[in-house]
Amino acid sequence: MILKEISGVTVDTFAMRGERLAFWINTYNALVADGIAALGLRHSVWEVPDFFQRIGCRVGGLTFTADEIEHGVLRGNRPSPLSAAVPFAEGDARRACAIVPPDPRVHFALNCGARSCPSVRTYDARRLEAQLDEVTRAFVNREAALQGDVLVLPEIFKWFRADFDEYPGGLDGFLSAYLDDGVVRRALRAGRLVGVAYRPWDWRLAAWTERA
Repeated sequence: MILKEISGVTVDTFAMRGERLAFWINTYNALVADGIAALGLRHSVWEVPDFFQRIGCRVGGLTFTADEIEHGVLRGNRPSPLSAAVPFAEGDARRACAIVPPDPRVHFALNCGARSCPSVRTYDARRLEAQLDEVTRAFVNREAALQGDVLVLPEIFKWFRADFDEYPGGLDGFLSAYLDDGVVRRALRAGRLVGVAYRPWDWRLAAWTERA
């Protein structure tokens, strides 16, 4: 495993939820960037089997892989789309780090190195609510589209549908809250859509990962 040591921080350093969210989002994004560089990836994170389990960090004596940060911490200890098991079992000290309830907006703050991912930025606990709203709105308005009476969304909405279903009004309520006024939002709110189709995720490395 490629490990990043984060000194001067323990898992109970941050008392406020916003501080914890900002720390772990920033840590995840930094881990992915470091992992891509350290492993010399050129085309996709899938060049290395189990990439998100191969990279991790040590915080206050506890080790977290990128996968465990995403699903164990930021998603409130929920299984990844590729697993039926929760990341942190009963008795695992890291289970106390799970942020509950999870915030579905984190999906638009995390960057896994793929071209379909949201842009990378640094998150500040003092401005986190506004930042999460901003990146969510930008992603949803860029990616949501119509094909006739079918709503077309990126696959991330399929993988994590359970997270969005917990939002008031479910996925439709979530999209309505963040879509700007336009044909997609009006069709959604009028109940004119007959289904949802999912656009494949583009796993080619994002432009920011390119090196000379």
